[in-house]
Amino acid sequence: MEEFVIAGKPVLIWSKKDIDTEMEQASLDRRDANFAGKTLKSFSLMEKDFDYGINFQNTLIIGNVFFADASVNGSVNLANAAIDGSFFFNRGKLIGDLLMEKAWVGQTINLSGINITGSVLMPQTRINGFVSLAKAVALGNIDLRGAEVQNYLQGELKVNGDVLCENAQINGFLDLSGATVAGDVNLKSALIRQRLAARDLKLEGNFFLKDCIYNKALVDLGGLPEEKIIR
Repeated sequence: MEEFVIAGKPVLIWSKKDIDTEMEQASLDRRDANFAGKTLKSFSLMEKDFDYGINFQNTLIIGNVFFADASVNGSVNLANAAIDGSFFFNRGKLIGDLLMEKAWVGQTINLSGINITGSVLMPQTRINGFVSLAKAVALGNIDLRGAEVQNYLQGELKVNGDVLCENAQINGFLDLSGATVAGDVNLKSALIRQRLAARDLKLEGNFFLKDCIYNKALVDLGGLPEEKIIR
């Protein structure tokens, strides 16, 4: 470990070697890897498999988090974590949930092409860049209730549950065009500062817009039956 000074206090930073040691020990012990409450330089599991979950609760990650093309057989928990860089789980496979409640992400979240057997749970998360869900597949819900996205949220995704964005604030655009949602899309009391699009959205449930703040001149819900839109 290396010692840094953050906000005037000495902090031990986990290096790649330290992280690899914990991952290897967790595999031997047949348990989740645990980085809860630690400070990491960065994290990478790119193009690798891990047979258990990973716990990053209350963890500070100074750089990026890479799960691109990885497979994780368990939930990844980043509740209350802070990531100075970006979070990548594009084209990966997750057998469990992605838990990011009240997390803070300094740049972007890229989940394009992810295949997840559980839910993507990001209520009250703060993201300073965009969120990409292009070609993502989730058997559970996509939950961004109360989240704040500084840029856009976009994805031609497939969801077996609901897309929940109540009370969310999206300072860019929200585009679900071409997506397939087996449940509801809920934008109650959300704020969409730019374009709101859901053209050719395949929706089994309803599209809730009650108390949602959006620009009517920048709305494209083409192909969505009017009876499914709850205003």
